[in-house]
Amino acid sequence: MVFNENMKKMFGKRLRELRTAKMLTQETVAELINIKPENYSRIENGLSFPKPENIMKISKVLGVEVAELFQFSHLNDYDKILQTIIEKLKNDKDTTVITYKFLKSLGKI
Repeated sequence: MVFNENMKKMFGKRLRELRTAKMLTQETVAELINIKPENYSRIENGLSFPKPENIMKISKVLGVEVAELFQFSHLNDYDKILQTIIEKLKNDKDTTVITYKFLKSLGKI
């Protein structure tokens, strides 16, 4: 299968999403799959695509099935999701406070 530029970018975004959820750095993932950090960075930035054997290694490091690495259709709605959240936070003080406390508890802010 040939991956076009958009598919590479969506794959990279999905990897970044999964990696940050595991609180791993790009350098850590690169080390664990035995590639140079700059090469892993190129993958996450959608500039290149990993070899099949590295896809297997990435799925193990991230603790997901290989198929989950390619489940990125939800990324297409990012702008819509963001706008919905912003509007909710602007118009609902209680939701804003709860969201702040939740993100703070996760160490995200």
